[in-house]
Amino acid sequence: MWLARQLSVLVISCVIAECAVGQDDTAVFSMGQARGQVKNPEINEASGLVAAGHKGHFWTHNDSGDQARIFLIDGSARHKATYYLQGITAYDWEDIGMMEREGSHYLLIGDIGDNRGNRPNVLLHILKEPADPFGAPKVDTVPNDRITTVVLQYEDGPRDAESLFFDPIDELLYIISKRDLEVGVYTTPLPSVPGDTLMLRKVATLPHTFITSAAISTDGLEVLVKNLVDVFYWQRRPGESIGRMFRRPAMRQPYLPEPQGEAIAFARDGHGYYTLGEAVLGLKAVLYFYRRCNTQEKASGR
Repeated sequence: MWLARQLSVLVISCVIAECAVGQDDTAVFSMGQARGQVKNPEINEASGLVAAGHKGHFWTHNDSGDQARIFLIDGSARHKATYYLQGITAYDWEDIGMMEREGSHYLLIGDIGDNRGNRPNVLLHILKEPADPFGAPKVDTVPNDRITTVVLQYEDGPRDAESLFFDPIDELLYIISKRDLEVGVYTTPLPSVPGDTLMLRKVATLPHTFITSAAISTDGLEVLVKNLVDVFYWQRRPGESIGRMFRRPAMRQPYLPEPQGEAIAFARDGHGYYTLGEAVLGLKAVLYFYRRCNTQEKASGR
């Protein structure tokens, strides 16, 4: 009995240690655990990540220089499918998000990279999420007439960006700039039938820089933003806009810095978040999972 008590204390202490970030931050998630290596050599510069509508799967894509294609991987980073986007050029794809409309899931692919800050417009490609493939890895093409491309423009001039998400509550697209000393948060509605260029309006600034990815929970109540060394977390208050939420300081969360780690995504069930880096210097990219410290809180609608 004494030994059992001691072991229980040890386990609880380890969980607390995993969830302890620092004096000024509250850990909502525990330290990351490797879930699997990306062994498909074609996924070599993973730049975006989002939970798929297919349970336990994720969509990802490469950074600039690749073809216009997206990859489906499972929770162990095993490649399940590749879809090419017909008639689309991948200038500088940087992040991928998810939007739900009329009961269907749509992928949002952000061609928003602009290293030199000289693109007058950036692009967002919208397509219905492909059906779940089973069996051997599948390769297919999304016809051009099933892809909607939206032209975006910043109200205060060109910006390099690598982060986007779609807010399911306000139904607005958000893009976070990358290189500013205090990055800007920009937003625009996405009409069901896009027409003219959409203006990205600045609604907040964050006291962080070199932001490489962002993610929002499926219920729209939590947001993650990361750079190469930190993960920042916000929990939304009832009736609060994203812009107002970002006026509050973030809570820094556990993160194992990865080689050129650029991608982050919430698990679809809300029980944690995933990160994915690039394959560099002979190292394979690894999919990491950061479990929520208390999954019951999320399940009960914390």
